Amino acid sequence: MAENMMTFLHTLAGLFTFALFCFNGASARNHQVTIIGGDIHLKGELNEGGCSISSESQDMHINMGHYTPRDFGKVGTFATEGIPFTIKLTDCNPELVDHTGILFSGMTDPKEPDVFLVTSSDGGPVGITGNAGYSGLGLMISDVNGEQLIPGRPPASFTRVSGNETELHYLARYRATSRDIYPGSLHSEVWFGISYP
Repeated sequence: MAENMMTFLHTLAGLFTFALFCFNGASARNHQVTIIGGDIHLKGELNEGGCSISSESQDMHINMGHYTPRDFGKVGTFATEGIPFTIKLTDCNPELVDHTGILFSGMTDPKEPDVFLVTSSDGGPVGITGNAGYSGLGLMISDVNGEQLIPGRPPASFTRVSGNETELHYLARYRATSRDIYPGSLHSEVWFGISYP
């Protein structure tokens, strides 16, 4: 019996030692050690910008007018009227840039990605976000020469910067992208930024 008691005490001491070792090892892993190894030197340059977007052009709301599904006879048909709008640039420095343009971006039509998405409050079942549905129309933006500006791509041509202020003129038009046009309140979100050649 003394021998069994001795074996039990040795086993108990071993378990106690093992538990103590595990506890100390776990707490040692929770300490963070930092060894200094070197320096990093970062440098950059702050340049005067080429142009700034004027305050009246930063949050534009453009009324695109009223249409009926009959105004769009087939896929690819444009609205009869393009809606003009202007983006005004200020604080331009012709010494830094001589030409500028606008890069337009946003969600594109699921059937024709070269135009922007137009959602309808009463839209069809092909809705992108699950909120407002698909209208069957896309929004095309073109420059004053009629050249289409593709979403997410820089413009093919740029406007000459000749002074402190520059105005860039564009047209927005609806284009049928589906045989089914869904009436309702139409909405498009388009973002833009200054692009330099």
